[in-house]
Amino acid sequence: MNKEYPEILIAVAHPSEEGAVRQAAAFAGCRCDIIVTGVGGAAMSWALQKRLNPGVIHQRLMPGSMPALVIGAGIAGSYKADLPVGTVVTTGSDCFADMGVDDNGSFKSLFHAGLSDPDIAPFTDGRILCKGKWYELAAGMLPEATGATVNMSSGSQAVIDRIREIWNPDIETMEGAWLAYNCAMAGVPWIAVRAVSNMVEPRNLKNWDIPLALRNLEEKMTRLLKLIAKEV
Repeated sequence: MNKEYPEILIAVAHPSEEGAVRQAAAFAGCRCDIIVTGVGGAAMSWALQKRLNPGVIHQRLMPGSMPALVIGAGIAGSYKADLPVGTVVTTGSDCFADMGVDDNGSFKSLFHAGLSDPDIAPFTDGRILCKGKWYELAAGMLPEATGATVNMSSGSQAVIDRIREIWNPDIETMEGAWLAYNCAMAGVPWIAVRAVSNMVEPRNLKNWDIPLALRNLEEKMTRLLKLIAKEV
């Protein structure tokens, strides 16, 4: 293991998620590098680039070897009744669900608008797939889910219906596809572990349970990190 950097990098968007992940790493006895990126795709991308391409971004950044694995961890919204609040999943694929064109009130993704090829790496049919031994390990203990990444958290029925019709996702986050894209382009394996804090529905914070999601995230991440630590 590199003396300066652990081989496992965990990226979370918010400090509340960091607490759960740090506890999990401590309970698992797993040495991890945990970063809080900030919420959203721009923040996630910048934070990952500082670790995945340190010499390219700026010479003053600390040098270090590439991680063997990047884990995106945090909370998510669920589109599916069989993934209720408190469920912890691993993401099998993710997409940029609201990146595209407004065509006179009709949304078209970059792919449907002809602005990008849905099968040029790292995309497969417009999605970034999670593959390899780390994903198989995570999927062996967690339900698999398809992700949708948005710039604006969905909170109205029209937006929810649009995303469901185009992408049919299981969960929604604001960073998942950005982590997947950065890792895939850098050639670094990645997995995502997300705990459902709310159903994706017309926004009603009374129905959210972030504390439950974070408790369950800590529990599942502890188990997963114990397994991963044996393989790194």
